[in-house]
Amino acid sequence: MIKVLDIKAHCKPLVLLLGALVTSRLLFIYVMPPTFSKDMYAWVEVITILKRGGNPYREASLLNYPPFWLQVLYGIGKIADATGFAATRLVQSVLIFGEAIVIILTYALSQFLSLDKRKIFWVLMLALVLNPITILLNCQHGNFDVFVGFWILLFTICLLRFYQSKSSIHWLMACLALGLGILTKTIPVILIPLLFIGIQGQRKSISLFGAILLFLPISLGISIIYVLAPEGVAAHVLGYRSMAGWYGISGILNLLGQYTWIDMYSAFSPFLILSLMLRVAYKAWRIKTITAPQLLTLLLILLVFLPTFGPGYSPPYILWFLPLMLLYFSWSKRSGILGMILGFVILSLTYIVEYAYFPSHGAFIQAFDDAEGLAHYCASLGESKSQSIIRLPMFVFYLWFYFGLLKDKNNVLMPN
Repeated sequence: MIKVLDIKAHCKPLVLLLGALVTSRLLFIYVMPPTFSKDMYAWVEVITILKRGGNPYREASLLNYPPFWLQVLYGIGKIADATGFAATRLVQSVLIFGEAIVIILTYALSQFLSLDKRKIFWVLMLALVLNPITILLNCQHGNFDVFVGFWILLFTICLLRFYQSKSSIHWLMACLALGLGILTKTIPVILIPLLFIGIQGQRKSISLFGAILLFLPISLGISIIYVLAPEGVAAHVLGYRSMAGWYGISGILNLLGQYTWIDMYSAFSPFLILSLMLRVAYKAWRIKTITAPQLLTLLLILLVFLPTFGPGYSPPYILWFLPLMLLYFSWSKRSGILGMILGFVILSLTYIVEYAYFPSHGAFIQAFDDAEGLAHYCASLGESKSQSIIRLPMFVFYLWFYFGLLKDKNNVLMPN
């Protein structure tokens, strides 16, 4: 990914980034109280179920995902028993390791965009390594979306290498990376249309093998857990939908008291997602190759659409595309830099407030004072409505950013 001849040139900034990553996370863990989100406590319960030989998909509704994370939790449980370390600390360690890989891949991807080494170093240091969003999500929330971001970055790099070399090997690697991403969480399925770019003259046997690499991981994973707990998997994995009414359009409808419209929008939004995928697939089939900036823009158009216009929302979703946003920010013209900086400030402040005051997120502020002010207001208003209000500025930024992507000259979906 980074050329062998350039290893020495890139070694120092990567060491500094990874050193700052580990130091900042360890400092957070040492200073902050051990207050975690509901997800982290759910993982502890899943590990407990596994230890007694139970099936979490049958006995609880804590896992709404394919079995990738279940396998990681099983390993964490075994290590916790062998070492005596708390399972929560081991989850944090695994997620920090995932962050380290994401930083390396993001830095590698920046080379395809020919970004200035010093500029990308400071962008990654300030907006990814030291960003309170990533610290809170991985050390307090404890969800595993960082691994979704990892597979998406690996998928992107493999595609770019395919465009450069025209070697089917890199295209097949992209298929496998996306397949493993779908095994982690089904969300990366929205990127499947991007695999159509540049394969017009490819042999049918290669395309068939790519389809196998793409769909075999999720097919095997789902089929195995399904036969062991058909009802639980059908209800909590295959039938899972994100929580509506907490953010964005559905959150605004909640504030307006239009609860029926929330259900209608939740039922309609998957068709919007499918329409976008079909539009991208139609266009991608006619494109022989695209540049790195064009691919970056297209990736963000697909991924940012999900939390902005999708049926539901959860704070960890940002980890799917945050590294790509930062690369876009680093590559953008000066005319949009001020808006991006303001947007990242809004994002950071929103996450700080959420994880400071919302009990479902860990509410770390309660360890320092009684937090009666905002916490009392949120409780009186209702958790879903209070979160929708606090997230309104963030939603406005996402709308601004998304429509900016649509108008970008590198948006290949627009008519020539």
